[in-house]
This record gives sequence, C-alpha cells and structure tokens, in this order.
Amino acid sequence: MRLVFAFLAVLGLSACDETSDTLIIGGKDFSESSILSEMMAALAEDAGIAVTRRTNLGDTMVNLEALRRGNIDVYAEYNGTGLVMLGQPAVADGDAAMERVRSLYQPLGLVWGDRFGFANNYGLAMRQGRAEELGITSISDLVGTADTLTIGIEENFRTRPLDGFGPMTARYGMEFGSVNVVPSEERPTLYDGLLDGSVDVIEVFTTDGQIADLGLVLLEDDLTFFPVYEAAPLIRADALTRFPELQTSLNRLAGMLDAGTMQELNSRVDQDALSPREVARAALGGMGLIDTDGELQITAPVVVAHSPLIATDAETGTALRAVREAYPGRRVTLQAEADPLNAVGTGAAPLALVAAVEFIDLNGGDALGQRPFEAAGVIGQAYLHMIGEGAIRSLSEVETLATGPEGSASHRAAEVLSTAYDGISIVPAPDSDLAAVQADASLIVAPIGSTLVQELLDGGRLLALDDWDSGNNLVRFPQLRQARIPAGTYDGQARAVETLSSQLVLAGPVVIDTDAVGPAGPGASLPTDVAALPEGTVIALNTALGGGVGLDPAIRAAPALAPTLPQPPAAVNPSSAVSLMTALVFIMLAWMLWLYARPERR
Repeated sequence: MRLVFAFLAVLGLSACDETSDTLIIGGKDFSESSILSEMMAALAEDAGIAVTRRTNLGDTMVNLEALRRGNIDVYAEYNGTGLVMLGQPAVADGDAAMERVRSLYQPLGLVWGDRFGFANNYGLAMRQGRAEELGITSISDLVGTADTLTIGIEENFRTRPLDGFGPMTARYGMEFGSVNVVPSEERPTLYDGLLDGSVDVIEVFTTDGQIADLGLVLLEDDLTFFPVYEAAPLIRADALTRFPELQTSLNRLAGMLDAGTMQELNSRVDQDALSPREVARAALGGMGLIDTDGELQITAPVVVAHSPLIATDAETGTALRAVREAYPGRRVTLQAEADPLNAVGTGAAPLALVAAVEFIDLNGGDALGQRPFEAAGVIGQAYLHMIGEGAIRSLSEVETLATGPEGSASHRAAEVLSTAYDGISIVPAPDSDLAAVQADASLIVAPIGSTLVQELLDGGRLLALDDWDSGNNLVRFPQLRQARIPAGTYDGQARAVETLSSQLVLAGPVVIDTDAVGPAGPGASLPTDVAALPEGTVIALNTALGGGVGLDPAIRAAPALAPTLPQPPAAVNPSSAVSLMTALVFIMLAWMLWLYARPERR
C-alpha cells in the first residue's frame, strides 16, 4: 500500500506540474548550481513568469529524472555531464559537445539553451609553495613524484568510469603513494587537508572559489584528459510552449559568465556565507540584466597580516584554518605587510602572523621594550636564515646585511643582530627582493624548509650564529632562542647550522593600560579605538590550534590564555548567621546527650 500511495503521489505531482502555469526551477546540491538556478529564476520573474524554486534537489540523476517526469521544468546542467549521463564519451571541444547533447536530448523532449559562458571542469590543484618546491606546473609533472605524494579526492570522482580518478591515472601513467577519499558532501574538507599538509594534491572544480582565495596552483591538463563541462539551461520542451517568454529571458544570460566571475560568486556563498539568491540577484544587477534595490553588502573579510618573507604554505594554512574556525561564516585573507603589527595597531587587520622577534622595540637601539601587542596562539617556529654571498663564510665577515622592508621580521631581527654584533649595516629591500640588493649576506626569518631560502642558497651558503650565548644576548633578547637547522634541510647543506629561532604566533593589540613589567620591559597599550580580540575569539583560536605548545614567556599572552589560579580556601570565620546556626546545633546536641545520660526518675 505504501508503494501504491507513493506512486500515486508522484503521478499526481507530475500531472500537476505538466498543467501548471508556474515555472518550476530545479538545481543540484552545491553552491554553483544554486546560484545558476536563482539567476534563471530572477530572469524568468523579470519577464513576468511565476516561479517555484526546487533548488538543492539532489545530484545529476535526481534532477534529470525530475525533469523527464515533469516534476521540474528547467535546471542548469553541463554538456559534458549530459553526454556521460547517456553513456556517451565526453569531449574536450565545447561546440562539438553542445551539438551532440542537443541532438541526443531532443527525442526525449528536452532542450539545451544557450551556454552561460563558462566551463566548470575537473582539475588538480596544489599549494603554491609545494608546487614550486617540486617544480610542478602540469599534471604530467606529477608522474615522476606521484608515488611519494598523497592525493585527496571525493567519492564521486573515484567512481566515475570515464573521467574519474582511475581513468585519469591510467591516461597519465602514474600511481599516487596514498589516496584520501572523502564523501561527496564533504568535498570542501579537501581544501583543509591541502592547507594542513596532510595531502599534496587535491581534485577540484575549476570554478571553486577557494582556488583564488587560497592562491592555489591549478595544474595544467596538458594531455587534455578532462572533458569540457560548459553550463547551460536544460529545459523541458513543453515548458517553452507554456512560457513563450522563457527562452528569450534565459538567453539574456548567454555568454555573460566566465570562470573568474563564477569563482567569485561561488566564494561569496562558500566563504562569505551569503545566500545564493542574494548573490545571484546582485550579479544580475551588476550586469544590468535586472533592477536591484542596491549593491550586495558583503561583510569585510578578516585580514591576517604577515611579513612578506615569513609566510609558507604549512604555517599560513594552519593560521587560515584556525582563524576561519574562530570567525565562522567570514572570509579570511592573508595580506603581506612590511610591518604587520603596525597594521594591527592601526586597525587595518585584527590579527597578524608574526615571529616573537617582531614584539621587540629597540627604541633606536638604546632602551629595550616590548611593543603593545599580545599573542593569541602558537603556529610554529621561524628560524633566522643568514645566507652568505660569494666568498662569505662566517658572520665575522659580514659588513652589509640585506633584509626585508623596514619593520618586517627579517629587518627587526637584523636590528637585533646589529646591536649584538657591532659593524653590521642593514640594507632593507623595499620590494622584498633580496636578490636585487647588493650585500654580503641576506637574512630571512621563515619556518624551516622555506622555498625562498632554497632559491637564495643556489648562490650562497647558510652562515652559523654559534656564539649567541656570549655576553648578555640571552637575557636582553629572550625572544630569540638558540636552535639548529639539521643537515640536509636544504639542497647542498651538508652540515647542521647553528642559528636562532623565534616562536611564530597569531597576535592582536593590547588596548588596556597596564603597568606590569615583564622580561621585555614595561607594558604599553594602543589607543582604545582599536578593538581588542574578544576572549571567546582567543579561546576559539587556541582550540582550533590544538593548544599543544605553550606561548614563549618572553612575549605577552592574551589575558584569556592566563592560567586558572586555584580557588582560595573558604573563609575561616563564616557569617554571623552561620555562626548562630552552628551554636544552636551544638546546643541541641548537648541537650540530646543530657537527655540520654540523665538518671531515670521513678
């Protein structure tokens, strides 16, 4: 009986849809499809057509079956997918694919409209630093190292018989060392794995907003393996009869969207947490296709400032992931600044990814103080890499030292070195192009294994800082700790090199006056018009970071990270009411004992 009722319900719904004067628009269960559905709905409504939305209906098979049955009238489909759904091999030529799907779907009573102007193909992406480290720009470049790499893919891509993971690796003749597969509904987590370094390569859609947001490298499909997937409306023929204005209204969007535009629109939904409807309407209004009440208001992104030479893939990925968890529903962007803490102090960025050495305030080299900023979480360690040029082989031979721009981590570290070692002149590189500066050595403060350090080492060598414990350096500059770069960390580095390290942290402003004195001098405060990090944000950052490593005591920690003090013991002398009650209890006990012990009267 349940099956009978279900069949009758579907039959009734189909019959109702076929005779309805309302256009029913479907859509797949991901952001791009929802945006396109809302665009088609807005254009139809602008033409005076009543619209019912059934977006997020399901995957391709669900939407196509709903279209064939008449449960929906139109949805956005891709010509490559259209071919695969009818058992045809997808092709790389968009025009040929379009001609083929039109001829195949016409007998089914389905019509392909004009293409929107972009293709959303499968692709492979890597972090920029990792791709540069391995010298990879195309998929073919992966062949020699794939067996040492981990790739992240979604379940649907793994099972696709013609354009999925198996056929791709067979076409390119490679085999990955490890494959991480996630459910299709968890596809966004592939980007998290790429950022935290647990995977080296991931499968992507070429219009994903995260590609541009995270500065990823989209590998060239140099063998043209992946078919073209150009988006267009797929419409029931009877809907075009019922709504004569429909074809014309949808054609207004033909050729109006390119891949870059679609990446931006997807990012607004996926990263800025805006609704597909408001994003679609704002985009159509910007193109002059419909009238809108005003521009789309997007919440400003959370900016994380960093020194231009300090950021690397793994560390910035960790920072991005933690900040996103602390600011849910907000876009998070990295921004290179000559002095990132100054950007925080002026309110240009709420957070900075900095080394502990950037907290030092030398005040012209005389008095040593601490800048008014506090650490909110530990990201890792940054190492001082001093690279000698030409015949320079030791620190004692260095007279001129190239650094990043004034205020950057490397420039501040160089100021410390010039204070500790007389005779070193600092030559800042305004554009962070150290190779363009004429100097005896270059100083880079960066996590170990930096690709920038490797590039500069091609014409030089790492110099040791092995006498830092002489004099009072350990006391004056506790933000710099003795460390060692292991042998073989960089190509051509045969021996371990003694150097200094500085904790890499997320930092915010100090806005509450304090007269506390720490190891780096008296406290200070920024003007109160700069917003401090809320206690809940600091706790969320530490939770996202795992809280495994404590903050270096040489730098100020956010108050929310202060250790919880034990509760003092209760007061010895309770209140008068409690004392009176206690006295009454003792009197009662004494009376009961007296009653028990008194001699029995006859």
